[in-house]
Amino acid sequence: MSQEDDSNPVVLHKPEPAYLSLIVPKKEVKNIKTALEAHSLLDKTSKISHAVLDTRPVQPCEGTAWVTIPTVFEVDHTDHENDHIEAITARDALLERIDYTNQTGFEIFVKSHRRLDDDYSKNPLMIAIHEWLKSLRDRGVALPKIPDKTTDKYRWTYTVYSPMILLPSNFLVKEPWCQLLAPPLQLYLHELWCIVCQKVKVSYIAINKPIPALLPNKPANSTRDILKSNILRSPSDLTPVHGDFGEPNLPPTNENFQRALWVSTVQNDISQEWAPMYTMFSRGNISEKTRLLNLLSTASTSGTRKPLRKPSKYTAVDLYAGIGYFAFSYAKAGAEKILCWELNGWSIEGLKRGAKKNGWTVKVVDNEKDEKTLRDEDQEAKETANERLLVFHESNSNAATRVETLRDRLPPVRHVNCGYLPSSSGSWEVAVKVLDPVEGGWIHAHENVATQDIKRRKGEVLELFKDLVSQCYNAGSGAYRFNVECQHVERVKAYAPGVMHCVFDIELSSDEH
Repeated sequence: MSQEDDSNPVVLHKPEPAYLSLIVPKKEVKNIKTALEAHSLLDKTSKISHAVLDTRPVQPCEGTAWVTIPTVFEVDHTDHENDHIEAITARDALLERIDYTNQTGFEIFVKSHRRLDDDYSKNPLMIAIHEWLKSLRDRGVALPKIPDKTTDKYRWTYTVYSPMILLPSNFLVKEPWCQLLAPPLQLYLHELWCIVCQKVKVSYIAINKPIPALLPNKPANSTRDILKSNILRSPSDLTPVHGDFGEPNLPPTNENFQRALWVSTVQNDISQEWAPMYTMFSRGNISEKTRLLNLLSTASTSGTRKPLRKPSKYTAVDLYAGIGYFAFSYAKAGAEKILCWELNGWSIEGLKRGAKKNGWTVKVVDNEKDEKTLRDEDQEAKETANERLLVFHESNSNAATRVETLRDRLPPVRHVNCGYLPSSSGSWEVAVKVLDPVEGGWIHAHENVATQDIKRRKGEVLELFKDLVSQCYNAGSGAYRFNVECQHVERVKAYAPGVMHCVFDIELSSDEH
C-alpha cells in the first residue's frame, strides 16, 4: 500500500481557529493595546469591550473595572480537556512576545474568541456530517434530534496529514452526537466516512488519542500485565476508522515499509513524514521547533535576553531523534552535521524519507559493517562523514563512545537535544559527555513539571548538571572546568492538567572561549 510521492502533500487544517482575548484592568488597556499594535497582534476585526465576568474561570477583585482586548494570537484547541491550561500558556507566551511586564498586582485573565471573518459554513467536516444526515432522513432513517446550528455547541476541528484526516479524541462524544456512533446508525457510518473523504479530499480517516507514556506488558509465566515505559513512542491508541492503515505491531522491514501508509506535514518549511500506525507525531511541539530554529539562526535566544553565540560551524546531537522533530530544525538552521539516536526503526524510516524531501543526505548506522565503516580511514568512511545526518539505530547510552570516535572528523558538538518525556534525565550525563570538551555548548533538556514547581525544578536541574559537569570534567582530567548556567526555561505546552512540558536551556561555557 505504498503512497505516490506528492509534491505538495500536507495540509494543516484548522477550520475554526481560536484566538486569545486578554481580560485586563481598565487602567492597563492603553499600555497593552499599544504593545499589541506594535507587534501586529491586536485583532481589529473585534471590539475592545467591557469584560463579561461569568465567562472567566476566576472572578476578579470587586471594585475593579475589567476590559476584554481581542488579539490575533492563536490558541491550540485540539486538546479540549486542557483548553484552559493551553490558554494560560498562550497568555504567558503572548505577554513575553510583546515585552509586557505585569506590575498591576492583578492577574491578567484570558478567554478565547473567534474572529468575525471566520466562515464556519465552509467547514468541510460539518458539511459532510449534515449531508450524511440529510441522506439518512431522505431514506426514512430515524435520527436523534440534531441542532441545525452546531458551531456554538461543538468544535469541528481536525487536522489533515495528507492523505489522512485526523479527528480529535472527543469527536462526536457528546449528546446528541454520540448517538450517531451507536446502533442502529452505526451501520451507516461507512457512508459518513466516504463523504468526509470526498469533502476533505483525503483517503484515510483516524481518531486521535494521546501517545501513552506507559504500555501494558505481560512477562513470561505471568497472567497479568505490568506497565512498561513507552520508549518507542508507539501510537497504541490511534483508532483507524476508514482505509487500510496496515496491521499493527509489524516489524520495521523494507517489505513492511512499502506496504504501510505514510503521511506527512510541513512546519517552518520543513517536511516530515511518518507511518501513523507505527510512530507518533506531535503537532504541539511546533513552538519549540520554531524557537530552536530561531535560537540557532539568529544571534540571540527566544525568551532570554542573553546573547547566544552562534558557532560558524558546529555539530548538533539529537539523543531522541524520532522522525526528525528537532534534528531537522538543526539542519534548517545551518548545523554542519547532525548526529541522531533512535530505537524505533519505523521512526528512522520516516526520518530518512523526510530528510530526502528536504534535500538532506542521511546515513543510518545499524549493523557491524556500518560501524566498521565509521572507524576505517578509507574512502567510504570519508563519504560517510560527509552525510548531513548520521543516524544510529541504537540506545543513546552509546552516544558518548560514538562521538569520541568521530570527533576528529566533525565540527565541534555545540548543541545537544534531549527531547524525551516525561523526563529526559536518563540522558543528561551522556549529553554532557558529547558536548565539545573545550568549547562547551548548550543542552536542551526536556521534562514534564508541575506548574507550581517550575521555578524550584529549574534550580534542581541546574545543580544536577553542575554535578555531572564536575564528574566529567574535574580538575584532574586536564579539561576546562565549565561554567554552568540555566539560561532559560521554555514552557512548551500543557501536557496534562497542572503539568507543563518544559525545556531547560543549559549552557556550559569556559572563560577561555
